Amino acid sequence: MTVLRGFGEEIAFARAANGMAVFVMAKPGYRKKFAQVTVAYGSNDVVFSLPDSEFSGNCVGPLRRFETPPGIAHFLEHKMFDRPGGSAFDDFSALGASANAFTSNDFTSYTFWTVDEFRKCLELLLDLVWNPHFSEESVRKEQGIIEQEIVMYEDEPYSRLTRALLESLYHVHPVRIDVTGTKESIRQITPELLYVCHAAFYRPFNMALFVAGDFEAEDEALRLAEILDSAAPSKGARPVRERPEEPPEPRQLSATVKMHVPRPFINIGWKDQPGGHDGKKLLRREIATDLLLNILFGKSSPVFARLYEEGLADDLGVSYEAWPDYSFATITAETVEPQKLLDEVLREVDTARKRGIAASDFERAKDAAWGHYITLFDDLDLIAESQCQLYFIGEDVFSYGETLKSITLQEVEERLSVLDPRFLAHVFLIPDTHGLNSYASSYKKEEQTRRC
Repeated sequence: MTVLRGFGEEIAFARAANGMAVFVMAKPGYRKKFAQVTVAYGSNDVVFSLPDSEFSGNCVGPLRRFETPPGIAHFLEHKMFDRPGGSAFDDFSALGASANAFTSNDFTSYTFWTVDEFRKCLELLLDLVWNPHFSEESVRKEQGIIEQEIVMYEDEPYSRLTRALLESLYHVHPVRIDVTGTKESIRQITPELLYVCHAAFYRPFNMALFVAGDFEAEDEALRLAEILDSAAPSKGARPVRERPEEPPEPRQLSATVKMHVPRPFINIGWKDQPGGHDGKKLLRREIATDLLLNILFGKSSPVFARLYEEGLADDLGVSYEAWPDYSFATITAETVEPQKLLDEVLREVDTARKRGIAASDFERAKDAAWGHYITLFDDLDLIAESQCQLYFIGEDVFSYGETLKSITLQEVEERLSVLDPRFLAHVFLIPDTHGLNSYASSYKKEEQTRRC
C-alpha cells in the first residue's frame, strides 16, 4: 500500500496479487462516486505476438503473430457492453448510474458515475471488462453502426484535419489510421478476432482501476485489491507489440482537403522522434514542449494577439503528443488566409530559434500551466485518465506537478529543435464551393418546408 500525496490531494495505491493497479482518490463530502477501468490497449496495437498455444494464427518463430484489422480496439470497446440478456448500458441505468467508454491510440477506458449502488455498479463494470459476449449477428450489426460513425467523423472538419495531417507526417506507423478504422477494415472483424484481442490485452497486469468519492482511501484500495484478486482472470501471456520502422521525415509536405465549410482551416505539424520508454524523460519532454508551444502561439502570446487583430486567426489550438513510439506537435486554426497564417507561424518559429525565449514569457506560460494543472483535480474524469495513463509509464499525477515545477527555461529552449522545417507538414482544409452551395440550397429548402 502506498499513498501518493501532493498539493492538498491524496490517492491511495495498491497492487492486487494478479498485478492489477488500484487507485482510490478520497473526495470527502462528494455525493457521487466514480470508477474507471483503463486497459493499455489502443488502436495502435494492431500487430502483436503471443506464445499461448490456445490461440490460432500465422506462426512466426516461437510466437504466434496476429495482424488485426485497424479499428479493432475501438470495435471491441463497443462490443464489450453486449450482455447475454441485453446491454450493460441498460443495466447501469437500472442501478441509477451513467456509463461511458472511449478508445484512443494507446488506451481503452470504461467508466461510470453513480450516487447509490456503487458496489453493484463496480461488479457490473468488472464483469463487463472480463467476460465478453460476442456473436456473428451482433458483430455484423456493429459493423453498420461503426461505419456510420466513420462517416460522421469524415464530415467533421477537425477530425478530417487531424487525420490528413497524421497521414502526411507518418509513412507506416498505425497512428496515421483513425481510431475507428476504415469502412474496409471493420468488415474484416470477426467474433474470433475480438476474443483473441480481448484475451491478449484485457489482463490484470495490463489494466488499472481508479475510483473516487467519499471513501477512506487506504481501506478502500485494500478492499478493491482483494476483490480484483478473486474476480480477475488468470494472468496469461504478455503480448509482444509490434511497430513498423518509421522514417524520421514526413511522408509528404502538404495536403489539401475540400469540405462543406464556410471558411478554411489549417493544421501544421512537426514530426518529432519517438520519446522512448523512460517515463521521467518522456514527461519532461512533453511538459517542456507544451510550454514552448504556448509561449509562442498560446492565447496569451503576443503572436496570437497580433494574428487575432489582423483577422488571420480567431483561435490557435496547440498540442504536443509524446509517447514511447511516436511524438508530434501541432498548431490548428480556422483562418481566411491559410497560406499567410502558415508563413506567419514559420516566421515566428524562425525568430524564436534565433533569439531564444524570454524569461518573462517562460514564467508566464509556466504559471498558466500550473493553474491549469491545479484545476485538474476538480475533474475526476480527467484526473482518472491522467493517473492511469501516467501509471503505465511509471509516473503519477503528483510527479507530473513536481516535474512541471522543475522545468527550466533551458529545457524549453532546447525543444525549439522540434520545430525543424525538415520535419514539417501542413494541411489546408478549404471550402468545397460547389458542395457548399448545394448544401446551403438544400438547407434553405428544408427550412422553407419546416415553415410550411
